[in-house]
Amino acid sequence: MEFLSAIGPFLGIGLLGALFSRFTGVNMSMCMLMLFLYLGARPGEAIVAMLLFNAFTFFTTYSQEHAMNMKNFTFFPGVRFIIPVAITVVLAALSPFAGIIFFIIVFLMEIFARQYREMDAKTRPAKGKIVQMCVIASLCAVVGVALVPLISETYYYAVSGMVILAFSVLMWLAGDRRKWTGAWDKILYAAAFFAGVCGFDTSDWLQAMKRSNPSPLSQSYSIVMHTAIMVALVAAYALYRYFPLSALFTTVGAAVGIRFFGIYVHGSKGKFSYVTLSLAVLAALVFMIIQPEPAGLPVLPESEQSPSFFNF
Repeated sequence: MEFLSAIGPFLGIGLLGALFSRFTGVNMSMCMLMLFLYLGARPGEAIVAMLLFNAFTFFTTYSQEHAMNMKNFTFFPGVRFIIPVAITVVLAALSPFAGIIFFIIVFLMEIFARQYREMDAKTRPAKGKIVQMCVIASLCAVVGVALVPLISETYYYAVSGMVILAFSVLMWLAGDRRKWTGAWDKILYAAAFFAGVCGFDTSDWLQAMKRSNPSPLSQSYSIVMHTAIMVALVAAYALYRYFPLSALFTTVGAAVGIRFFGIYVHGSKGKFSYVTLSLAVLAALVFMIIQPEPAGLPVLPESEQSPSFFNF
């Protein structure tokens, strides 16, 4: 019972965040950060938990729309997938973080390879160009992570709320897709920076509002952004030495919500939904009025003090 009561809040906020995002269109990572902070997360805890949540939830949202068959994998097709599974188990026995990170990287590689194949061969960026863009976005995200300790724990919630308001205003102003073509790449890289500061994965909003003549970065932004999130996750772990195994249950709650109710799909034409933006602004304002206290996330009994994944 003690264990169930400990994971209950994480399962609950994962499900709540997924449902609220599904029926309103508000960015799911924005919902989750507000919920993590409401639970008492400190900035370092929130960043690591958010980046981990984004990495895992990307699998769920992608596979919700694209059937994943191991026979069609690029790097480890069919029974060869046993190889990364075995490596994951060994690494997890030594370090839970290393095992889970390796598992995420393997799946990301398979998803990225599929996304690249599905791009128009005539217009898709060269692989070297994508690597270059991933490096730039990753640096932006790591800089964001490095700046988090400079933000007061007391006012981190206010900074996060202001960033949500700023993204909402941006989506409102970006309604004319013929404007800001030259500046759009800078906005996309800036979003990677804020992924490091607040843990936001705003790729769904930004890809929905892509310009009339999409740049190479815009075409491959899912690959670039989620690579940056992974690099930022490693950097955040190195900086804080904090790995919330309990927060993994948040991804379980979100996965249940996504599997049963799906995800909100933003229109790729016209202006961004004013209803979604209004609800995002309202949620951010209410969140800032509440002023959550950074008392620390609840921990699971014995799990986060244990050096072994199998003890957990």
